[in-house]
Amino acid sequence: MLARALAASALLAAFSGLAAAQSPPDSHVVVPALTQVPISIEEEIASNRHKPGHRFRIVVAEHVIVNDVVVIPAGSEGEGEVIHAAKSGAGGKAGELILAARYVRVGDVEVRLRSFALGAIGKDRSGNALATSFVAGPFAMFVKGGAIVVPAQTVGIAKTALEFHLPPVASPPAEAQDVNKGEENES
Repeated sequence: MLARALAASALLAAFSGLAAAQSPPDSHVVVPALTQVPISIEEEIASNRHKPGHRFRIVVAEHVIVNDVVVIPAGSEGEGEVIHAAKSGAGGKAGELILAARYVRVGDVEVRLRSFALGAIGKDRSGNALATSFVAGPFAMFVKGGAIVVPAQTVGIAKTALEFHLPPVASPPAEAQDVNKGEENES
């Protein structure tokens, strides 16, 4: 009986020590699951040249701010993956391309991503694109000669897959105010 009680207390102490080791330090910021992360694709991806499994470099396009603190700085690098790619086919079948943003690295932490959605900036052909998008879907703006080509520097939005505890990188509002105060004092 005494042996069981000692074993139970040792087990309880081990679990409480493990929980304490996993809890984030007070200085960390909780980044909720599904926090939006603007992502830039750093190479051209084409349905007629890339195959499923191809990995490509992604970069965070803008700071990710939680509670007025930068937690994922712009320029943080990560990796995306081609999930599905099909060349254009007979009968005018357009190519197909599905991309995923897998993760970005913040210090030693690999922030897992999900729900990647692309957008594009270019010449305004909204009338044509809108009509085509009803038929071909959101990738209609990337169709070129039957193949889908996503140009380098295309920005999309991914979301964090899980809740993360990250150290704050900076507090942009306070820094901007301090810089502005310094400029006012000099003039």
